[in-house]
Amino acid sequence: MKTIFVFALLLILFNAGAQEMVTLKFVRPAKFQGSAAKIKIQLLGNEYVVKNGSDISVNVPLEYYKTTRIDCRYGLGQSKSIYLRPKPGQVYQFEVGFEFKGMYIRLISGEEAAANEIATSPDSVLVEGKWQKRIAIGKDNLALGFTAEKVDESEAIRQEWLARGGKIKNESVTFIGSYFRLDFGDETNINGYGGGISATQSWLNLKIPEYKEGISTWSTLNYGWGLDMLIYTFNFDISVPPYTIETNVLSISYPIYGNIGYTFGIGKFMDKANWKGVALTVKYRPSIMLNMMSVRTKTTPTNSLMPNTATTDTEAQFNAGGFGFDFEFSSFSATINKLAPKPKTKFSFFMLPPIGDNPLFISIGVGISWYSR
Repeated sequence: MKTIFVFALLLILFNAGAQEMVTLKFVRPAKFQGSAAKIKIQLLGNEYVVKNGSDISVNVPLEYYKTTRIDCRYGLGQSKSIYLRPKPGQVYQFEVGFEFKGMYIRLISGEEAAANEIATSPDSVLVEGKWQKRIAIGKDNLALGFTAEKVDESEAIRQEWLARGGKIKNESVTFIGSYFRLDFGDETNINGYGGGISATQSWLNLKIPEYKEGISTWSTLNYGWGLDMLIYTFNFDISVPPYTIETNVLSISYPIYGNIGYTFGIGKFMDKANWKGVALTVKYRPSIMLNMMSVRTKTTPTNSLMPNTATTDTEAQFNAGGFGFDFEFSSFSATINKLAPKPKTKFSFFMLPPIGDNPLFISIGVGISWYSR
C-alpha cells in the first residue's frame, strides 16, 4: 500500500509541474425564469452555449496563477464577467443562470490561487522568432518556475496553409525529466527520478471558407499517431531494528495511440477577414497501453522470516473507443488555431525546495513542434 501511495504521489507532483490544461464546468440549473434564453460563455476567443437545465465541460489551456476573464452574455445587451486565477490540480465549477437581479455567474467549487501566492514577471514579449521568457516565484514556498519559448520558423508554412488550405503535416517531440526527494526523518527517505519522451505526427487537410454573402462552410480532416515512453523509479529504506528493508520500484508505461478527427464549420463572413459561425468536431482516438512495474526488496541482515522479494507485473490494454464531440460557436481563426497551434520550441524548469513539509521536486522539459508540406 505504501509503495502505491508513494508512486501515485510522485506522478501527481510530476504532472502538477507540467500540466497546463484546466477543466472548467458550467452548470445551469433548471429554472422558470429565463428558461427560453441561451447563455453564451465566451472564453479565449471561443463561445459555448448553456441551455436551461444543462451543463458543459471544457478543457482549456490556461496559465496557472494568472487571471483569466470569463464572460457570460445573453442577447446583445446583458453581460456578466468573472475572473479566475487557476492553480494546479483543480477542477473549477461555475453556476450560471438568471435571478431577480438578472443574469449571474459564480464559482461554486475549485480553489483559486491567492493574489500574492505567485509573483510572475515577463522578461520579454512574444515576437515571431524571438524568445518569450517567464519567471514565477512562490512567495510562501519559494517554488521557482521558468519557461522560455519562441515561434518556430515553420510558422510561415502554417500561415500559407491558413490562407490557401490544402494538406500540411505537423510533428512534435517532447522530453521531460524529474527528480523527487522526501524525508520522513532518520528512518525513511524517498528518492525518485525518471522522465519520458513523447512524439506525435499528424496530417491536416483544410478546405477554407470562400468569401461570399450569406452562409458559407469550411472543413478540415486531421489524422495521425503518437507515442509516449515514460520511465520512473524510486527507492526508500525502512528501518525496523535490527533490520533495514531497501525497496526499489521501477515503472515503465508505453502508450501508443491513433487520432482521427473531422471538423465542419458553417456560418458567415462579418467582413472579408472575419468569419464566425458554428464548428462541430468529431474525434476518434483508439489506443494501446503497455505497462510494467517491478518491485524489489532487500533485507539487511538477511533473515528467513523477512526474505528478499522481487515481483514484476506487466499488462497490455487496447481501447477501441475514444469517441468525442466538440460543438462551439467561434471564429474561424480561433477554431483553426486550436486544431493547428503555432509551432514552438519550449524549455521549462520547475523547482519546489524542501521547505517545511514540502518535498524537493525538480522537473526539466524541452519540446519542439514544426510544420512541413
